[in-house]
Amino acid sequence: MSDLAGRKLFKHSGTALLFRGVLAIFLGLLIASLPVATVFALVYVFGVWAITDGLTNIAHYFYDPARHSRWSMIGGIVSVATGLVAVAWPGITAAAFGVLIGVWALVLGVSQFILAMDARANIRGWWLWVATALVTILFGLFVLINPAGGFLSVVALLATYSVVAGVLLIASGVKLRRRAARPLLLAG
Repeated sequence: MSDLAGRKLFKHSGTALLFRGVLAIFLGLLIASLPVATVFALVYVFGVWAITDGLTNIAHYFYDPARHSRWSMIGGIVSVATGLVAVAWPGITAAAFGVLIGVWALVLGVSQFILAMDARANIRGWWLWVATALVTILFGLFVLINPAGGFLSVVALLATYSVVAGVLLIASGVKLRRRAARPLLLAG
């Protein structure tokens, strides 16, 4: 790589990191200043994700008839129904979002656990399904115990992450742009 090409690479990469960092900080500040709007946006995103996840489970049930499990179908139906409620009634869903997510995660986790127990005779990595089920169940219980705190903490965590990541991206961008101003030492 020539000295000029290396400088351009560092300069352009640094500029991209600076831009991404500024956007991340802006997003974090926006989330922190508009937590209610963030809740509604997350309600829609969650709804679409839950519908997609549920349809995937249902499709898997019909795709592999030799190994299908009614628990896969039940988990899929629960996910689709939860997603439809979130998208159809975002205001009500936002008010009860923590409870909705908690119940959804609990039912989905239990269905995943039962599915993992059914699969353990045929699938070597069944314990990964058990781990996923347990994490999902624990998450559901945490949110059910403290639904408002659980959801607001997710919003606060997202805002904090965005600002911290933005600052780190800007610092990396500045470092790369400074590196572009110095001559490159080429290895022979």
